[in-house]
Amino acid sequence: MLAVDATLLIIFFIVWILLFVLSRIFFEPLRDVMNKRDDTIAKNLKVGEEARNQYEEKIQEIEQKLKAARHNAKETREQFMADALREKEKMLTEIGQECRAKVDEAKEQLEKKVEELKKELASQSKVLSDKIEQRLLH
Repeated sequence: MLAVDATLLIIFFIVWILLFVLSRIFFEPLRDVMNKRDDTIAKNLKVGEEARNQYEEKIQEIEQKLKAARHNAKETREQFMADALREKEKMLTEIGQECRAKVDEAKEQLEKKVEELKKELASQSKVLSDKIEQRLLH
């Protein structure tokens, strides 16, 4: 069996001295490095989260501006289409009036020409009838 003697106490003190020395030389610096690394990781995560939040805010802002720009473009396009339609209607009305005026003018000219031709035909028919009458009688 085990006997408790002075060597046990010496080994016990050596282990405690070894533990103290290892904790001072190895474990504390290792803990410090690990704590610093954990702090750095936590800071980087926090900075990364803030950057992601800012990115999402900027994306939302850009999407809102893009939506507003599309809406404005749609309104502008509709306004241009309405203006173009009014201009088209105005031009069609003007062209229709010009065409009616030209048709009326052409009718007047045609009526004048018909009247002139009727007068000329009437005078020529009088002359022709006189000639026919002379030939038949002679």
